[in-house]
Amino acid sequence: MLKRDYLENQITTATPAKLVEMLYTGAIHFLETAIRAMDNKDFDLAHAKTTRVQDIVMELNVCLDLEKGGEIAQSLRSLYLYMYDQLIKANTKKDSALVAEVQKLLIDLKDTWVQAMKDQGSLAEKLPNPNQSRLNVAI
Repeated sequence: MLKRDYLENQITTATPAKLVEMLYTGAIHFLETAIRAMDNKDFDLAHAKTTRVQDIVMELNVCLDLEKGGEIAQSLRSLYLYMYDQLIKANTKKDSALVAEVQKLLIDLKDTWVQAMKDQGSLAEKLPNPNQSRLNVAI
């Protein structure tokens, strides 16, 4: 219970930039579990973890601001939709290689995101506006 309380506190106090990083980290972790589960023929666990990542990817997708984000946001939307589709195929075919492909994409996105936030410095660390909509995917 303490671990869940700690995680919930991390989520509720995180900046929007940190929340995105946490979503990437969680998705990467869940896909690692899904790959191992598929390789061990534990398809129930693989399904649970893969669909959890589908939810994360969709949350990241719907939070994109296409007007402010321009071409980058459009590219991310296309990439998120591609990953979502690959996860559906992976789940249907029980194909850990497709899961690994999505995991690699998420690792690259996370690394890029972390570097971009470092480059932005204090701007990315600004406290979230309490009236602003928050990401609502539980990790």
